[in-house]
Amino acid sequence: MDYHDVPERESKYFAKVALPEIIPVILRLLTRQEEDADEDEWNISMAAGTCLTLLAQAVGDSIVNFVIPFIESNIKSPDWHSREAAVMTFGSILDGPDPALLTPLVTQALPILIDMMRDLNPHVKDTTAWTLGRICDILITTIKPELHLQPLVTALVSGLAENPRIICNACWALMTLSDQMNDGDENYSTGHLSVYYEGVVTALMSVTDR
Repeated sequence: MDYHDVPERESKYFAKVALPEIIPVILRLLTRQEEDADEDEWNISMAAGTCLTLLAQAVGDSIVNFVIPFIESNIKSPDWHSREAAVMTFGSILDGPDPALLTPLVTQALPILIDMMRDLNPHVKDTTAWTLGRICDILITTIKPELHLQPLVTALVSGLAENPRIICNACWALMTLSDQMNDGDENYSTGHLSVYYEGVVTALMSVTDR
């Protein structure tokens, strides 16, 4: 298509206009988790999370102000459904809005998320591991090695002692962290993560033994 050609499809911004009506419904549905849900079974909260992810990609920055109040008011809720929904919401909007807009929010949330890997509820831990993996994958520059790396790696390694779903997300987060942190650097022996390799590999080997 030439530069001056009229595109076949022109965005009418329907999703952006409808955000005030759509977002409250999605956030409410995110709290409809099932305690004993099968990981391969599609359910209401999973569908709501996927919808939120696609909305974030479609409308970009516009989604942030609609979800931040929900995250802030629920991330420390005594009800695990609300805590998990808040973390899922945060992880779901990381791809779409401008990284410059998200960076201060992620910087503020990182210590809370790392601490939530010790949550008593496995669903919260699972979603937290996934969200940390999304941060490593999409916004690696928000992770400051001198400030975040040690507690982050420790938290993810602790996830390797949990149930299979948490282990999968913790492994993915560790893999993504290693890949992004060492992007373009072949000298792994002197990288930021080099001091953690022995401990991480030992923990991974114990998982394979199980």
